[in-house]
Amino acid sequence: MAGHSLDRMCGLPAERSSFVGRRAELAEARRLLSGSRLVTLVGPGGVGKTRLAVRTGTDLRRAFAHGVTLADLTAVSDPARVVEHVARAFDVRDVSGRWLPATVAEVIGSRQVLLVLDNCEHLRDACAVLVDTLLASCADLRVLTTSRVPLDVDGEAVLWVPPLGVPPRDRPPGAAPGTPRPPSEAVQLLVQRATAAVPGLVLAPADDAALADVCRRLDGLPLAIELAAVRLRTLTPAELADRLDDRFGLLRRSGTAVPERHRTLQATMEWSAELLTEPDRVLWRRAAVFAGDFDLSAAESVCADGTLPPRAVLDALSRLVEASLLEAAPGPHGRRFRMLETVRAYGRELLDAAGESRPARIRHVDWCAGLVASASADFAGPGQVAAFDRLGAVHAELGAALDLCLVVPDERERGLEMAADLWLYWAARGHLGEGRRRLHDLLAACGDRSSVRARGLVTAGFLALAATDPATAVPLLDRARELGEACGQSSVVAMATQYLGQAALFGGDLATADRLLREAASRHAELDERYEAFCWADVGVVALLAGRTADAAEAFGRSLSLAERGDPWTRSHALWGLGLVRLTTGDPDEAARLERSALGLMREVDDRSGTALCIEALSWAAAARRAWDLAARLSGAAEAVWRSIPAELPAPMAPRRDDCTTAARRALGDRRWAALHRAGAALDRTGAVALALDEPQAPSAPATGAGPSPLTPRQLEVAGLVAEGLTDRQIAARLVISPRTAESHVEQILARLGVRSRAEIAAWTAARLAAAG
Repeated sequence: MAGHSLDRMCGLPAERSSFVGRRAELAEARRLLSGSRLVTLVGPGGVGKTRLAVRTGTDLRRAFAHGVTLADLTAVSDPARVVEHVARAFDVRDVSGRWLPATVAEVIGSRQVLLVLDNCEHLRDACAVLVDTLLASCADLRVLTTSRVPLDVDGEAVLWVPPLGVPPRDRPPGAAPGTPRPPSEAVQLLVQRATAAVPGLVLAPADDAALADVCRRLDGLPLAIELAAVRLRTLTPAELADRLDDRFGLLRRSGTAVPERHRTLQATMEWSAELLTEPDRVLWRRAAVFAGDFDLSAAESVCADGTLPPRAVLDALSRLVEASLLEAAPGPHGRRFRMLETVRAYGRELLDAAGESRPARIRHVDWCAGLVASASADFAGPGQVAAFDRLGAVHAELGAALDLCLVVPDERERGLEMAADLWLYWAARGHLGEGRRRLHDLLAACGDRSSVRARGLVTAGFLALAATDPATAVPLLDRARELGEACGQSSVVAMATQYLGQAALFGGDLATADRLLREAASRHAELDERYEAFCWADVGVVALLAGRTADAAEAFGRSLSLAERGDPWTRSHALWGLGLVRLTTGDPDEAARLERSALGLMREVDDRSGTALCIEALSWAAAARRAWDLAARLSGAAEAVWRSIPAELPAPMAPRRDDCTTAARRALGDRRWAALHRAGAALDRTGAVALALDEPQAPSAPATGAGPSPLTPRQLEVAGLVAEGLTDRQIAARLVISPRTAESHVEQILARLGVRSRAEIAAWTAARLAAAG
């Protein structure tokens, strides 16, 4: 796995504004990470822990061969979902039913990765358990966390993040009157943000004292300073300082027992709220119900009513952005808006104080339920992928809505209906564990008399089956079928029968599987032929495993015919199966054509196990055509995809792969086969698919032919050690050079090859060896 990079990790976000100060903290964070595998940045809300963590990760990207990835836990409220969020950051999907921390650890393996885990304080215990598990299993993983309290994990190094430095009230000893002082970090931030917010703003030396006073009054808290900076649009620095003096004096007289720094931040929040118009304050508190970012349409649906008409929402959003209470960023379908967590927390306090929390949250549930119902209607049609994408973009919102439904008795049945409507999304986008927990909790809360119980049961059974847990799935599906028949819910009966057939297939009872799947197909035919199509694909798999090639061909062909205007997932599986039929009947060229068609659809759907199955089949087709080099490369590429899931080739398919490998080894010789296999295994999932589809590699990929090398002999030697997975220090020891010299060699190799990671160096080396024979 040394040459295999984690595919599609969540990288670090681009900085939207300049980074001010923090040189000492940056240096200390880097130093601590060099000696400790877990470093936690600790400090109060608004102090800038996230910005410091992201900048640290950005500065250290070249030190981690397999990248730096960010998992932001801001929108996660349930400790049980911490691991799911981290898994998504690593692009690991919950599709196997295994213990998810073990799956994440297996995918990370021995790779050199830095995980930045942001906003851990409200999930401290869950974060601590997960981090401890990953560090124990992944020797080259390092973790940088941000939290208001340490995680208290063995080996944790803690770095307290203080507010930015503020100017002293008195002149330095021995300084002459009028001697200018270098600006403090806090003043630098205030000036930079003010000049960015107010084009043409000119700050004179006479303003220095007022600016310094503002920063002192705000205790150097970056968030408070950024919120105050925008007020220089309408206030002079002196007026700003005077207003803060009055405001903070009033707060201090209140006698509150919270720490000074928190009182100051609260004061800034209250002051910001008072400077807004009433519609802006209404939008702020109502938009705080969103768990993550949102767009204009969502704000109009959730936040508008008779008090705040939909037509007023856009202007209010614009003013909140101008006031730095919202961040606006381009999204795939227009602008999206995001609140900092401290701003959201205060907005929710305002919502509670206004007595609007319940109605705002119910409107949020209404909005989510509408999105789910609309998307689920497309699950069996050509808009399937777009439907998954729409739901994925609001995953945090769906979780928040289902959380509310569970605790509000009047909303529980609607929550169960939403969770059932999400049936295919839970499985297709790697949320099996979450989906199963949601269904379990909502089924328990709704009781036996729920009108949607049968749908909930069949979905729970489907998810258990998808998680390879037939012992749990079969009783759920039996009960769903029984209840569906009693209630006249024909679609539930058809679904339950179909999945009971799949359970029999997984258990090796091919006769029962064939009977149940054909019955399900007949039931679906009376309701919706698009669902009938997938049943016939499963019938084809049963026939193929039973050795009934003609029956398999007929079933897969029928599935394709029914799915002509249906969803790409069904079509991809039918094409894959038909490709195997053609390979079995001695037509490897047609088999390869069908498998490439299937793979293109698998990529569209992002079906990762299906992707691996198609690449395996293309390797077998290449071997059948005696294209031995391609067969060996594709065999390695398939292995890389399986590892990235992680999963394995289903046992019934293993003999065919073994036959292919044996034939290719005999034709190529062990050395050349191993080199070509390594070259394929060094690819990430994107590269593996490109190889299988005979598509050009990414433009940044270096040439890998056996001709003249762009590297010197010494650099070639270092590249070979990188391909073995050695660190700079290990390379230095092997070559008897200094670690800094080894690091310099690696940097030069990256530059000469035009690549960005050690994994790409390894892939280049393996491919060059393969080309050399």
